[in-house]
Amino acid sequence: MNPRDLLTLLVIGAVVVIGGFAAADAIRGKPDAKPSAAPTIPVQTSPSRLPGPQPQAEAPPNWPQGLLRGTITFTDAQSCAIRVIGLAGGRERPVAHFGSDCTMWVPPVGSRLAYGLGPSSADGLHPFRIADLGLPNADLGGYRALFGVVLWSADGQRIAWCGRNRTGFDLEIGGPAHRLPGCPVAYTPDDQIAYAVGNRVLVGDRTVFTADGGVTYAKFGLDGSLAVVVDGKRLERVQGSEPPTEIALPPSLEGKTPILRADNCGALFRAANGVIQLLDLGCLPGLPNRSLEGANAAWSPDGAWVALAQDDRIAFERLVGPRLEVSWPARAFELAWRPS
Repeated sequence: MNPRDLLTLLVIGAVVVIGGFAAADAIRGKPDAKPSAAPTIPVQTSPSRLPGPQPQAEAPPNWPQGLLRGTITFTDAQSCAIRVIGLAGGRERPVAHFGSDCTMWVPPVGSRLAYGLGPSSADGLHPFRIADLGLPNADLGGYRALFGVVLWSADGQRIAWCGRNRTGFDLEIGGPAHRLPGCPVAYTPDDQIAYAVGNRVLVGDRTVFTADGGVTYAKFGLDGSLAVVVDGKRLERVQGSEPPTEIALPPSLEGKTPILRADNCGALFRAANGVIQLLDLGCLPGLPNRSLEGANAAWSPDGAWVALAQDDRIAFERLVGPRLEVSWPARAFELAWRPS
């Protein structure tokens, strides 16, 4: 099970037993104090320095030159090596070797990422290291995240996670980590920390959303929208004064973490048996609800395409406009699509 799905399931279980609000307070923590500088817990003193995989000299046969934009960063499903494809030309780019466990957390832009270092400890802490693919020798630190939940700000300059005793941390890359009064749930578009407390999403001490159940997941879109999962069973999207969109999740998707488009207008879910389920969240023009083949997926930055991790390839399927599919020969475990 994906660690992020595990977090959602644990929260839901607590909500059922306790009744909702107390559980979310325990997991996320109520923000009742000002952040203060605090040391974090290093887990590895230096990153790997070995050469990365050798990029192929040419694009795959029949690659549509110039059709796709940006880069795909992915972990190889067999070696766990971090690899990067330049999509316009279809060529793999050279990347230094990082000793990943195949998990990674990637901001929407830039060349930074965080990658897992091995299995979680008995208390649910997953070790990870921060890296910059453009500066492979930079030591950006290693830490431990509760249930493997790591959050990036929209500009890739900040990273947040929850540590031991459900103490949250917010780190500006290259600067100190600051202790938070609770576990963070999301960054806002302007880099503020949001928390989920019971049925509310708070930014600082300001309530920005109230649900009729426990909030188990939240994400702010680049357009200012907010998507939340309520009780692990319902997905809601709100933006300004517009009427909210509410979707009841089918039982097969309950407790799973959505992969949301940048504007929260579409959600992908990792269903069972190598199926990705696409759900429309009510924007215009809409997206058709449909099933896609893949064990994992990523949205293109413009939301018109999805990349799908399939058994022997990364498939790129266009969802907006005339239907089209192209593929790149690699097995990906996790993947992210970013602007160049």
